[in-house]
Amino acid sequence: MRYTELPAPRPLDALVRCFWFLSGEGFGREPQVVVPDGRLEIILHLADPFYRVDADSGEHVQSRALLSGQLTAPVTLRAGAVTDIVGIRFRTAAAKAVLALPLSELTDRVESLGAIVPRLARSLFAAAERHRTPSARAAALSQVLARFVTRTPDALATAVIRSLDASEAPNVGLIADRFGVTARTLERKVRESTGLSPNVMRRVLRFRRAFRMLDSAPPGAWTRVALRAGYFDQAHLIRDFRQFAGAPPTEFFGAGPELARAILAGEEEVA
Repeated sequence: MRYTELPAPRPLDALVRCFWFLSGEGFGREPQVVVPDGRLEIILHLADPFYRVDADSGEHVQSRALLSGQLTAPVTLRAGAVTDIVGIRFRTAAAKAVLALPLSELTDRVESLGAIVPRLARSLFAAAERHRTPSARAAALSQVLARFVTRTPDALATAVIRSLDASEAPNVGLIADRFGVTARTLERKVRESTGLSPNVMRRVLRFRRAFRMLDSAPPGAWTRVALRAGYFDQAHLIRDFRQFAGAPPTEFFGAGPELARAILAGEEEVA
């Protein structure tokens, strides 16, 4: 598996955290788990599509152009024979600048981009297909996205996300007081800009910090990681890990979650 990230050029970098590229052959039939990371994404399958694996209904082939909303639970995928994926990872509160639709309707959903924004899907897919290298694809996709920007990210929501992504983040009421708005206004702004409530977003961002720490932590370090990541104790960390990753940390990392590792590696900047 070859995974690469490239930053978006200015001024698009205010909206797009990165472009990412995944390619290779023979990933095998072992499913891979994708976990919440606090961002919406556009995903283009230029070779074989992936399959979504559901415990109840089996495998379902995905569309070649996807829009992934905010996740609050893991998604299990299986690769096709040949993988060539281009991803566009938006900044946490910025996707609405390009996608003029209620983001809360996308929460915990991975949908066909062509069914939701057909012109954007066609334009992005055509731009990616015209080029082979990550750098050329990123440049072409940036030009397309720039044509679809209709607004700037909400400044309050962006600032609130930065406040929530701290190991000792204050509660929502205190954050609202800091910015001189009511808790209800803050809740509405964050939900409109991300698809999640502030409290759920705080948990996702805290889980993301813990994921990175646990992946490289020595045995017996769970309590220390829990406190550093912002949890009250180890039990709360394990509870969130079960919800967001589908298994406790030892079981999850023991299964070799290479795709989740690649996506969350180096994810330090939030807004």
